[in-house]
Amino acid sequence: MGTLDIARVYDVRNGDHVAGARFLVDRLWPRGVAKDSLPLSGWLKELSPSAQLRKDFHGGVLSWSQFGDAYRSELDQRHVDGELDDALSEIRNELKRRDVLLLFAGKDTEHTHARVLRAWLDSHVG
Repeated sequence: MGTLDIARVYDVRNGDHVAGARFLVDRLWPRGVAKDSLPLSGWLKELSPSAQLRKDFHGGVLSWSQFGDAYRSELDQRHVDGELDDALSEIRNELKRRDVLLLFAGKDTEHTHARVLRAWLDSHVG
């Protein structure tokens, strides 16, 4: 069974960093990154926070803790609604064979949705 980790997209271009599966988990394509310079197993937009949630967090309406709670709630609801079935299946299947890296573009590596997502996935794909 592989491991699940996160990394900034800018740190893993052109095949660097890990030999496993790579999934972009941002809703928008990373600024300044050519699509052919980022080998991906998939782009799982459905796992990213909603536009409103991102706006509220970056606008200072939500604290980091509040953002995490709200994002987990969004993920839980999408999971119940079946919206994450394909994404979870892709990640689960890859983890059976190799490591999986969740890629994000944000500069802040401590306060990134990818950390919240990784923790949420740990309890949903195992």
